[in-house]
Amino acid sequence: MSPSAWLSELNRALIVFIPCTVAGMVSGYMVMFFIIGLIAYGLWTAGQMITLKKWFDSGAPADNAPEFIGIADQLVSAVADLQRQNSTRQNSLEKLVSQFNEMADALPDAVIVLKPSGEIQSSNEAADNLLHINPDSDTHSRITQLFRDPSFTEYFSTGKFDEPLEVQATTIGDKELSIRIIPFGEDRLVLIAQDMSHSARIHEMRRSFISNASHELRTPLTVILGYLETLSGHPKLPGECKTATHSAELQAQRMKQLVEDLLALSRIESTALVTKESEVIPVASIIMEVVKEAGLSTTINQHGIQTQIETGVSLKGDLQEIHSVISNLVNNAIKHTESGTSVQVSWKMADQDSAELSVTDTGQGIAPEHIERLTERFYRVDAGRSREKGGTGLGLSIVKHVVERHEGRLMISSELGQGSCFTCSFPAHRLLLEDQ
Repeated sequence: MSPSAWLSELNRALIVFIPCTVAGMVSGYMVMFFIIGLIAYGLWTAGQMITLKKWFDSGAPADNAPEFIGIADQLVSAVADLQRQNSTRQNSLEKLVSQFNEMADALPDAVIVLKPSGEIQSSNEAADNLLHINPDSDTHSRITQLFRDPSFTEYFSTGKFDEPLEVQATTIGDKELSIRIIPFGEDRLVLIAQDMSHSARIHEMRRSFISNASHELRTPLTVILGYLETLSGHPKLPGECKTATHSAELQAQRMKQLVEDLLALSRIESTALVTKESEVIPVASIIMEVVKEAGLSTTINQHGIQTQIETGVSLKGDLQEIHSVISNLVNNAIKHTESGTSVQVSWKMADQDSAELSVTDTGQGIAPEHIERLTERFYRVDAGRSREKGGTGLGLSIVKHVVERHEGRLMISSELGQGSCFTCSFPAHRLLLEDQ
C-alpha cells in the first residue's frame, strides 16, 4: 500500500476524531466522545465495505467504481485499473478468437477439435460440407457416431495416426477424403479432412489414358516386331541393313516391354487388395527360380548371386505379381550395379508379426536425395545408364504397388559406396506357416 493511501486514511480518521476531541474537551466527557468517534469511524468503514461488496457483486465495473477516502479508495482504484487491463486483454483475445474462427471457416478443409474419446469440441463450416458435422448442433457428440465410415471407425479406434486415412467414395456423389488426425496440447486431437475427389478424378483420367494408349500401342508393336524379325532373318538382306534392322528390333522390344509394364501397373492400381483366400505362393521356390534365371544372364556381368532362405513360410496372394516383385528387385540389383557386385536374396521371418523378402547388393549405393523418389514412375537415378541397361523406370513402382496390394510395405536403405537393400515386409495374416 502506498504512503499516500495511509495519509488519506489518516485524514479520514482526523475528520472523525478532531470534532469528537473538541467536543470532549468542551463538555468534559472525553472518554464518551472518544467512544462515539470510534463508533462513527467503524460505521463509516462498514458503510464503505458494504458499498465495496455491492460493487464487487456487480462485477466491479471500472466505469461505476465508488469513490472513497482512505485505503478503500486505493483498493477501488487498483481493482478498477485491473478491470480495465483485463477488459483490454479480453477484447484482444476475443478478436483473436474471432479471427481464428473466421480463418477456420474460410478453409476448404474440414477442421475438427476432439477429445481423445472422440467428443467434438469445435468444428468449422467445411466439416458440415465434407463430413456432415454441424458446428452448432453436433458439438459434444462423438465423431464415430456421426461419421460412420467403417474404415474411419477402425482408424480412430486403433489410435495410430502416423499415416493419413484415405476414405474412398462408395456411391455417386460421395467425396473421396484424406483424413489426418494430429495430437496437440493436453488431451486434444485435431482432425483435418481434405476433399481429394478432384485429384482422384485426375489420377483416374491419367491412369485410363495410359492404359488405353498402351493397349492401342500393343498391336502395332507386335506387327512391327514380327516384320523386323522376318527381315532380320532374310538371307538376302544386305549387311548394313541387318545392323539397322537389329537396332530397330531392340528398340521395338524395349518399347513393347515398356507397354507391358504400363499395362501391368495400370491393372495393379485399378484393383483392390489381393484377397487373403487367394493363391498360396511358395516364395522360397520362386526365389530359387528367379535367381537361377538371373544367374544365366550374369555370366557376362559376373555378378555373384546368393540366396538365404531361413523359412519355408508361404504367402497368400497373387503368384504372378509376387514373381514380378522378386524378378524386378533381382534384375534391378544386377542392372544398376557394376560387374563383380555381390547380390543376396533372403526370405525370413522378421518377428512373429511379419516376414521379409530382401534383396541386398554391395554396389555403388544411392544418394539420400534419390531414395524417396525411387518408386515414382520413370524416375531414374542415372537416366542414361538405365536406358543402356534396358530399364523402363517402372520396376520399383510396380514393386511398391504389388507389395501394398498384399498389405505389406517396401523399405529402401542405401549408402553411397556401401550398397543398397530393398526389403518387402508382409504381415502375419498374409503368411501360411509350414505346418498349416
